[in-house]
Amino acid sequence: MRPLPLLFAVASAAAAPHAAAYCIHNQIPDRAIAIEQEPHPDKLRDERRLHARIPPGRSRCCSVKNLDCNPDGRLASVVNIAITIPGEPPYACGFPPGAEPMVKVTGGGTVRVMRNPNAKSATPYIVRIRTQDGQSLTPPHGLACPPDRFPTKGK
Repeated sequence: MRPLPLLFAVASAAAAPHAAAYCIHNQIPDRAIAIEQEPHPDKLRDERRLHARIPPGRSRCCSVKNLDCNPDGRLASVVNIAITIPGEPPYACGFPPGAEPMVKVTGGGTVRVMRNPNAKSATPYIVRIRTQDGQSLTPPHGLACPPDRFPTKGK
C-alpha cells in the first residue's frame, strides 16, 4: 500500500466521530456558557435532554445516535437549544429578540459561542452555526447575544 492513501484513510477515520455529532464550542476565554435543550418530544427522555454548563475553551458534543439530545437521530435533524452566558450581566443568545431566545443546530452541525469580532458593536458576544456540510446558518455578523432581559434564578 502506498503511504499517501494510507495517510488519507487514517485521517478520514480520525475525523469520523465528529462528523456524526453536533458540537457546541465555548470560545469565550473568561466565561462559561449554559446550554438547555428544548423540551424533549418523548416525555420519558425529557429528564435526559441536553442540559450542560461548558467552561471557557471547552466543548460538548451530542452523537446523532443519542436520542436524548438528538430526538430524530439524523444528521439533518434540527435541535433547538437555549444558550445563555451566566454572570453579570447575563446574556441570552439567539433569536428572535423579545421572545425565548433559541438557537437551531442540525444533528451534525457546529455551534461556536465567541466574543464579537466587531469591537464597535454593543453586543459583546455572538454565536456562529454551521451545518454538517459546512454551510453557515447565521448572518454574516453572527447571532447576537444581547443582555438577558428576563434572567431566571439558577442559570
